[in-house]
Amino acid sequence: MREPIAFIGVGRMGGRMAKRLLDAGHPVTAFDPVPEATAALAAHGGAIASSPAEAARGASFVLCSVPNPAILREAVAGPGGVLEGAEPGALIIDFSTGDPAVARELADAAAVQGVGFLDAPVSRGVVGAENGTLAVMIGGEAEALERARPVLAHLATDVVHVGDVGAGQVTKLCNNMLTAIITTALGEVLVTGVKAGVELEPLAAALGAGSAGTYVLSGYLPNTLFTEARNAGFALALMRKDLGLFMKAAEDAGMELPLARLARERHEDAAAGGLDEADFTSIAELYERAAGLRLRLNPSEVTA
Repeated sequence: MREPIAFIGVGRMGGRMAKRLLDAGHPVTAFDPVPEATAALAAHGGAIASSPAEAARGASFVLCSVPNPAILREAVAGPGGVLEGAEPGALIIDFSTGDPAVARELADAAAVQGVGFLDAPVSRGVVGAENGTLAVMIGGEAEALERARPVLAHLATDVVHVGDVGAGQVTKLCNNMLTAIITTALGEVLVTGVKAGVELEPLAAALGAGSAGTYVLSGYLPNTLFTEARNAGFALALMRKDLGLFMKAAEDAGMELPLARLARERHEDAAAGGLDEADFTSIAELYERAAGLRLRLNPSEVTA
């Protein structure tokens, strides 16, 4: 039998990751305050715990995927948290995107109890979580990472060790800010191109084949923004949260970043426009509304 795993937070991302681990033969015990999330995992063969502490008892690895640093701190170090149940030698792997300072704080608290800690935020969204093709940015000791690799192999195709605990979070916040800047810019230029008379499909293909090519354009937009349904894989509200964390890290580092500040302001505008629960790529709707059109791959669906 493979090593037992606890999974804290089995929602949109964590649930898919936990199912892959179950399919790989790992016993998985999960905690999530949302009954629908745990019910879906139980139907897939997972065990359900009543608290993070209960989930962590007897687990070799405790994986976390939660919405924000405050929830992570409570789930790991609060009453009934992971550290009340985890045994010495266990390893916490936090896939959440959060605050580098909180990652270091929790790593220190875990070390007191002989528990390891890796901050390991991920990229490539729900599609990557579903297919096991995530990119993981690891902060922590190299020895702990080597121990975690067999587990990560079921979840990710790219694992990059970027430094000590906290470095993973800094790297992910940089990734998300850059993604937000690119996505905002793409919304602006794609709407302008279509408004000026170029059909979306050849416009996107030409940009993707040239120096403007980016994973946002080739991977995200065709599956979200360019579709009829525009299903939310990564909500704009979560992107806004990450942009705020990036700006905090930049402030702590003494950096003044006009472009990053502008991207954050545009996301605040999108939230005010009712787009918080839409996919993060829906930042483009700010420009669509101004231009009176909608970006869709079928030219007949682009309406003025």
